[in-house]
Amino acid sequence: MSTRRQWLGAAASAALTPWALAQTPYPARPLSWVVPYPAGGFGDAMSRLLVQKLGERMQQAVVVENKPGGAAQLAAQYVKQQPADGHTLLYADIGPLAMYPALYAKLSFSPLKDFAPLTRLFKSPLVVVVPAGSPFQSLADLLRAAAAGDGLNYGSYGQGSQPHVWTEQLRIKTRSRMTHVPYQGAAPALQDLMAGRLDFMCDVVASSLPLVREGKLRALVSVGSEQRLQVLPQVPTLTEAGHADLDTPGWNGVMVRAGTPAPVVEVLHKAVVAALESPEVLGRYRPLGLEPAPLAPAAFGEFIQSESQRWGLAIRQAGIKVE
Repeated sequence: MSTRRQWLGAAASAALTPWALAQTPYPARPLSWVVPYPAGGFGDAMSRLLVQKLGERMQQAVVVENKPGGAAQLAAQYVKQQPADGHTLLYADIGPLAMYPALYAKLSFSPLKDFAPLTRLFKSPLVVVVPAGSPFQSLADLLRAAAAGDGLNYGSYGQGSQPHVWTEQLRIKTRSRMTHVPYQGAAPALQDLMAGRLDFMCDVVASSLPLVREGKLRALVSVGSEQRLQVLPQVPTLTEAGHADLDTPGWNGVMVRAGTPAPVVEVLHKAVVAALESPEVLGRYRPLGLEPAPLAPAAFGEFIQSESQRWGLAIRQAGIKVE
């Protein structure tokens, strides 16, 4: 009888997860929020206010760690090497989570095999902008010019970036002549655009908005917004311009290492969403055109999968590769 009790006890213990067996409450120490971009960039700046509110919710410090380089691979590898206990989070956006697997022949991480989805954060609309002195008053004007003569030059903040891939989709659909000029970041591209060395570019609203408000750029159309943006109410949507099939926003989100216990994922999900929807975060980022768009972990995983398929197809059609 004692042998049977011992066997049943061992079987019951084996069925328990590490989380259930743990005696230390969660979180047991400060959390790390890993950003695959340099300090001072948009992802870094947005993360710092968000983790401040997250720390208040978790009653534990949350530290931003910048690990740029290698197409987010340095950050991803770092998080993969940490314990799957919910103390290390990976901030990422549409690039590493949905586009890089199709852009890079060799990628050292798989978004949905190596990581568990936590929540989407913001939807980030894009905007097509031209210099203030441009003759183009609408997207239709721009496309007519792109179909004639030598076509138009457009910039982006990098080969394989969402604005690059999106503009290539537009070029293919409209059979336009458009030449891509990649830059190392949005700032130098915008400088050349304002100087007239580029004809147009597609950019995230948060980046171009101040220049549009200052009269240095003109916005022709918004991309990825079902309705006109509150921050640019005079600018028509892509659907209004007749290209609803290309109307997809940028986005970002948070992941944890695969194998993190479900109870920890649930605690983190609720805390991150609460921080995201705090008055301080909303007040800071809604005026930049960003809209909170949290998803439950399972729904976020399905969303990443569908976005990977969408952008993978677009990248293959355009023949875009990044070495």
